[in-house]
Order: sequence, then structure tokens, then C-alpha cells
Amino acid sequence: MIDAIEYFEAVPVANVENPWQLDLQDWLGKYRKFPDGLITHCIHFFERAFTHTQYPRQLWFGIHATRTSLVVGGLYVAAIHRSADDDEGLWILVDQNAPRIKGLKYRSVKATEKSKYPLQWGYSASYDVLVGMVRNEKLWESFASATRKVMDSPLAKDRDIVQLRRKKTRLSDFWSIYTDPYAVLERGFLDEVNDALADGRELHLQRLAQASKIPRKIKVETRAFVRNPDVVAEVLFRANGKCESCCVPAPFLKKVDGTPYLEVHHRIPLSDDGEDSVENAIALCPNCHRKAHYG
Repeated sequence: MIDAIEYFEAVPVANVENPWQLDLQDWLGKYRKFPDGLITHCIHFFERAFTHTQYPRQLWFGIHATRTSLVVGGLYVAAIHRSADDDEGLWILVDQNAPRIKGLKYRSVKATEKSKYPLQWGYSASYDVLVGMVRNEKLWESFASATRKVMDSPLAKDRDIVQLRRKKTRLSDFWSIYTDPYAVLERGFLDEVNDALADGRELHLQRLAQASKIPRKIKVETRAFVRNPDVVAEVLFRANGKCESCCVPAPFLKKVDGTPYLEVHHRIPLSDDGEDSVENAIALCPNCHRKAHYG
């Protein structure tokens, strides 16, 4: 049974060198009320928001003096407010099926109360709730649903000129697009593994004792590039059985035809307008290929 559905038209894979992450770290570092140990979780919070939004071309992101926010039209989708008023804290837009999370309160989005899809904000003045939010898949399903439903509201009306004047950036312009939807799932999984290691063995053994042994299923939709097989063939011929990065022979021979196993990698990703050409491709062993993506 499929109990969670996620759609990935464009798959972002972030790393710590992304300018927005460095800017966010700097902004949070100047925020005296923000705990140092939660900065990474805050970055993951926005990464998950970027990943699960359904309309990246309609959403805008910006880091300003008193707030970091992802918005559509005149509405916050995900935000951190550090102003000295009732708005100070963490905000996320969700639908009516949002799960209960300790420390997270829900407030109705009044402008949507009489609409076809009434929405609500998850809000917390404490940032300790970030850890639970980042890990809660039901919350992100609710968030993804809300970013679809809000498009039926006048609140989502384009305000591009206003966003540009406020020096915000369109999400689709900086959140890199990749063709493989499993990359983002793996990224999130590795983050969860690191969190589990940080929690210590006792805690993750407690969770294991209560966890289901049957994995959840999800449905993934994506767009893919139709690659030129001659490019792959020529690059493999050029490599002559050796990784073109570490220069070590391929780790094994393929059962099908007995040829050396190497993977062809595009130096500039096709999703970043890289060419599907021999000049833009390189044959790598599995280790070097992983390093090219995650090193």
C-alpha cells in the first residue's frame, strides 16, 4: 500500500558551499536567541521546504534583516521571524491534515478560511521544535499539499516586481535541478542517519524496538533527459577500462558482456544546461562517481 505520495518535477541536491546556506548561517549567527546547535537543522528545514514545494517557479526566497522567508504572492510558506513582536519564531504553511508535533501550534490562515482549501500555519516561538519538524514526513506531505492548494487562493497572485524590489530570488533560479529523484531521497536519508548517530546508540535502539520492519512506499514522478548513447560509448572507449579520475582499473567486469564497469558522469549536469557531449563527460569508477556528487 502506498501511504505517502511525493512528486519531484525537479530535484535539488544542496551542499554546504551553496551561497544561500552560508548567508543563512551568518544571519542565524547574529541572532542571539537562535541556539548554535540548531543551525544545521534550520538549513535542513529550508532544504526540505525547497524540495517539497510544488511550484518552485512561483515561490521566492530571501534573507533580510528581521526574517528569512520563502513566499508565494503575499503569503509566507516557510519562514523564520526574529522581530520583537508576536510574529517572532518559526512558521510553515500546512493543510488541514498536518500532524501533531510537540511544541508546534497551528493557526488558521484567515484569508483561506472560506475558500475551497482552508490552510493553516504551523508556528513555534521555540526553535527546539526544528529537529522533530525536519524528520516528520507527514508534516512535509502536509506542506507539499498546502503549496499546491494555495495556488487556488488570490494570496498566490504574482508579485514578482515586489519580490525583486525586496531582493528575493525565485526558487527555481537557484535551487539546482537534477534529473534523478532518488538523489534527494538519499540526501534526506543520509541526513537522518547522521542525526541517528548523533542521538547515540541507546536512542536509536529504542526507536528500532518500536519501528515497523515493513518500509513505506512512495510514488516518485520526474522528468528525465534522453541521453545520446554514442556519447556514453565514446567516453567508455576513451577510458579503456580505467577510471578517468583516479586512473585505477574498473572494480569489476559486467556479467552481461564482460566489459569493465564504469559510470559516465557529466561534468556540468544536463539540468544545469550542460552539453550531452564527449567533452562534457567523464568515465568514473563508482567511488569517484559518488565523490563527484557528494564529495
